[in-house]
Parts: sequence; structure tokens; C-alpha cells
Amino acid sequence: MSAPSTAAPPTAPPGRISSWVWAVARLAIRIFYRVERIGGALPDGPLLLVANHPNTLADPALIQATAGRAVRFLAKSTLFADHVVSPLIRRSGAIPVYRRMDPGVDTSRNVETFAAVQATLEAGEAVCLFPEGKSHAAGRLEPLRTGAARMVLAGGRPVTLVAVGLNFSRLARFRSRVTVVFGRPFEAEDLRVAGAADGGAADAVRRLTERIEERLRHLMIEAEPRLDLPIVERVDRLYTAARGVSRDPRERVGRRRLIARGIEELRARDPERLAEIVGRVDDYDASLARFGLRDRDLDREVPFAAAVRFAVREGALALLLAPLAILTLAVFAAPYWITGEFARRAPDIQSRATWQLLAGAVAYPTWIGVVAVTIGAGVGATAGLLSVPGLAALALGGMGAVERELSVLRTVRAFRALRRTPAEARAALHRQRAVIADVLDRAREWLDEPGGR
Repeated sequence: MSAPSTAAPPTAPPGRISSWVWAVARLAIRIFYRVERIGGALPDGPLLLVANHPNTLADPALIQATAGRAVRFLAKSTLFADHVVSPLIRRSGAIPVYRRMDPGVDTSRNVETFAAVQATLEAGEAVCLFPEGKSHAAGRLEPLRTGAARMVLAGGRPVTLVAVGLNFSRLARFRSRVTVVFGRPFEAEDLRVAGAADGGAADAVRRLTERIEERLRHLMIEAEPRLDLPIVERVDRLYTAARGVSRDPRERVGRRRLIARGIEELRARDPERLAEIVGRVDDYDASLARFGLRDRDLDREVPFAAAVRFAVREGALALLLAPLAILTLAVFAAPYWITGEFARRAPDIQSRATWQLLAGAVAYPTWIGVVAVTIGAGVGATAGLLSVPGLAALALGGMGAVERELSVLRTVRAFRALRRTPAEARAALHRQRAVIADVLDRAREWLDEPGGR
């Protein structure tokens, strides 16, 4: 990848957004991730979205895919020239921001950035920025820059703000889950009026930045992604199964926020108690693994008649879906491997998904072209041309077939494991899980007490 140019990019005028760029980005995001959206529809009129930034260029695509209205983004100026994604950045309608941390950048040009943002908001459009000022995979919100607050308070008309929490189960894993949480809209007119009346503009900026930070933290699961986040998710699945609580995505995010906070506080105040909880969970997981079970399998009661109906239905579907899944895996094995190999060369974890998305956007269409040309050479030009939409449909439909058949295999494996597991062993696993849930409840009560113990 070439070094970024120090030449300053032009600031794009409001409203110049190439819809095809975002259409491709939305499609790529929906293919790569299982996307969940939480929150109401975004309001009309001037709107400033503020989001955390864990996954480089995937984050704007995720927000654009779930916002429900066109959004312009702020992007670092070095992405606008001499970069592999520069053509896409320029056509996306992004507004360059000139960061002090980027070498050779003229930060005085941020006057143009502020002017472009104000013009966009005055036109009643939506703008999104990432107030942390950089992408990172720390799993926790970094200190916020004041740019968002200054843009809102310096404008000539009221602007609605909405915080957006991006929560990735696995940043760079294909078909992993990402939950995009849109918070409730809020205003800053009280701070703008107070700042103007008292001459306390700096204090108003500080208070609005704090307000944005508080809103963002409420929408995020703050946990280190490699070590702590798997524990948070594992504890939540266990607790949800043990207590029979709701699996609603909004409530799940709230629970995991509390679990993540609890792990952080226990690590600081009582690491031995945290080690005890993790040890109990590990022991329980080992017990489940001995019988080939998962949490939710313990609570399943599958009557023989229901098992027969499932076998008949899924067996009939497998006659169609299994060959489709196998054909998809065979046809697209090469671009899948190429995409994975390219992504593994990404400089850091937060860039890996973006590298994989970009590689896939090149590898899969190129491979479809190669296969189509091969078919055309062997069968005829018409057949080659007609194979292009067919191959594209196979890539999308086959992915669904693969996922469904894998889900069926997991269900069959769980049913067989249940049939082999003695009732006494299942009861012991239930008791083991209930004890862990009791320990978690006591730990939460202990954390909620003033000063801990």
C-alpha cells in the first residue's frame, strides 16, 4: 500500500454522494456480517450521528446500511489521495478532516471541514463522525475529541444528535454478529444558549462532549475483544439459559454491558473472586463438552414425533440444499481462500475486516468473470454471459444453504447427544449451571454495595 500523499484533498460539497458506492458497501456488509439493528427510526432534518470506531472502514458502511437515511461521514484527509480506497472515499460524499497526528497535514484546513459540516447540516442532512478521532480495537471508549460538540454549538440552527454503539461479536470473522444500537435523539440547545449568554463557550463544549460520552457508553459493551469479550458472551449465554431471561437483542446488550463492567470491577477489587467465577464456567464447559452438549440443549425436550417431523422436513430440504451448498463451496473455494489470506496480512485486528471486505469485493467478481470466460470458451459466448448472474445468485443463495445445513447438522448432533446423556447427568449439569448463576447474582449484589465488601 502506497504512502499517503501530503496533498490536501478538496472538501466535497454537500449532497454529492454516489449512491452506487454505498449500495455496494451495504451489500458487502450484509454478506460479511449478521447485522442486528436496535433503536427507533432516525429523525428528519439536520442530524449529527456520533459513534465509536472499532473497525476502520467497516464502521461507516455499517451505519449507512442501518441508518435508514443518507449519511455523510468525516474521514481523515490522508484517505482522499494515493490510497487504495481513495476513489471510493471521494465518491462516498465524505468530508475530509485534517488530523494533527497525520504527517504532512495542514490542520488549518479544518476551517473548511467545519464549513462543509455546517453547510450539510444547514441543508437538513445527516453527518456522522467518530469522536474518538481514530479507529482502535481496545474494546473500550477512548477519550473523545471536542469536534462534535464544537460543530453542534457553532451552528446557526438546532441540530439533533444520536449516539450509535457498534458492538462486534468478532471484529474480523466472516458471518459473525454485529449489533448496531441507535440511541434516543437528544438536543444541545440548552448548552448553546448557556454558552452564548455567559460567554462560557469552552464550558459548553466540555459539557456536551461529556454528554456524548455518557450516551455512547450506554450503547456499548466495553470489553477487550480477544480476552474479556468471549468471557462476557459466555457468561451471558450461561446466565440467560439458567434464569430463562429474555433473548431480546436490546436486553442482551444491556446485560452484557453489566457483565463487562462487573468483570472489570472484579479484576480491580477482587481478582480471586473473578478467577473463581471463570474457573467454575470452565469446569461447567468441560462437563458439557464431555457429553457434546451446549447450554440450550439442556433445556430441550424433543418428543419422538417432533424429531420424526424434523427429520422428514429437513431431509427433503437437504435433497435440494445440500447439493447447492456443496456446489457453492466447490465453485468459490479459491476466492474464499484468497480473501482470507489477504486479510491475514492486515496490520492490525481492526483493519482485518476492511481488508477482507475489499479483497472479497475484488476476488469474487474477478473469479465470477474467470469462470464465465471459461464457460464461454468451452460452451459459447451466450452461455458465458448468462452464467454471470447465475454465479452471483449461487454465491448469495449458496451461502444461505451452507448456513442452514450447518444449523441442521448442529441440531441433529445436539439431539443425538441428548439421547446419549443419562437423565442423572443432565440433572447434574442443571445444578452446576444453577450454582454458577447464583454466584453471578451474589457477585453483582456485592459490586452494587457501596465500597464492595
